Amino acid sequence: MRVLRRVRWLATFVPVAGLILLGLFRHFVIDAYVPNPYRWVVETGILVTLAIIFSLIVVNVFERLQNDLAKLYADATAGRDRLSAVQTAGVALASDLALDRLLQRVVDLSRSIIGARYAALGVFGEDGETQRFIYSWNEQEHSHGDPPFERPDGSFLGVPVTYQSQAIGHLYLTDKESGDAFTDADREMAVLFAAHAAVAIANARLYSQVQRLAVVEERQRIGMDLHDGTIQQLYAVGLTLESVIDMLDPKDAAARARLDRLADQLNQTIANIRHYIFDLRIEASNLGVPEALMQIASQLGIDSITRIDVQSDAWSHLSRDQTTALWHIAREILSNAARHGHPHHILITVDGSAASDRDVRITFRDDGSGFDVQETFDDSHHGLRNILIRSRQHQGEVEIHSAPGQGTTVQVRFTPEENLIAEEDAE
Repeated sequence: MRVLRRVRWLATFVPVAGLILLGLFRHFVIDAYVPNPYRWVVETGILVTLAIIFSLIVVNVFERLQNDLAKLYADATAGRDRLSAVQTAGVALASDLALDRLLQRVVDLSRSIIGARYAALGVFGEDGETQRFIYSWNEQEHSHGDPPFERPDGSFLGVPVTYQSQAIGHLYLTDKESGDAFTDADREMAVLFAAHAAVAIANARLYSQVQRLAVVEERQRIGMDLHDGTIQQLYAVGLTLESVIDMLDPKDAAARARLDRLADQLNQTIANIRHYIFDLRIEASNLGVPEALMQIASQLGIDSITRIDVQSDAWSHLSRDQTTALWHIAREILSNAARHGHPHHILITVDGSAASDRDVRITFRDDGSGFDVQETFDDSHHGLRNILIRSRQHQGEVEIHSAPGQGTTVQVRFTPEENLIAEEDAE
């Protein structure tokens, strides 16, 4: 607009001013000092000179106008392309309901759209504190450690991720690939993308909650069916079996012994089903790992000698399947300790792993009778083998240390599956 005003000013006032100046110059200079035969030559030369100067000025103004228009068109095209990229990214995010994968895609897409070398997403928990950090960077430029986010003014950009006036995270970007500082347009694009990301994250969380609720309701239904149907039927079979035992001839010791063994197996089956129902209720109650471990100890009747030392909340990052596997592993470990070790004290330590600050480590230590680890792993000890199999199926490891008369220490370590998903997506 300013260039157009200048063009109007030049087209209107410069010719008039030139003619006025030429008239004054002709009256006071040419008529007074230039001989009459040469006056037209001087006037013509002055007019041609003024015309050339005016033409050069006009051409320069129009060139600047053309450059400005070209820049405006380029900016508009770039803005349209970036808006289209944000819209496409928003559609892609909305179609992904797997929360862990979605969070990684948010970081990757934000870095791509804004043209930054590094990006990170801090996700807030219900308490408003940062619960997780997800990174994205150019592997060719950064290969070790976490990406650098301490940057001078201009090369760092941070925007909140807000859904319905509630902050659910913060998006950080550093170092534009072009080497320039972040612009207001970059910030506007980041804010727009963060709005799309917030809706997608909220939808994924809601979907996860609905799925979890459905699983909880199904487990409650299974528990009720087992308790009200299967167990009652087994009780009826047990009562019938006891009646048959009472009806046997006292002299028939072999048959009585065999039926007694069957009754014991039936009672053990009922106990196992009760334990299974208890595990379902623990999962449905959404208890934390420490509380659930104590409930298992209480259900086994060893809560009075069991103490839990929680040194880290890393367990909160375990997936649902890993948590379920942990319940079964903990039950087997504590049950073995109670039935075979007869300890006076059991200490359960919950903390992070020394190998990685994201891993979860649960250590069971008792002062019981202990056993020879090398001789225990034969085909008859299914419980210990099940512990190893369950842990390996869910990105876990188990170490068992024991010796006769020296107690037993079992260490279970899990790498949260959500972190593995994020790492695979980043690759």
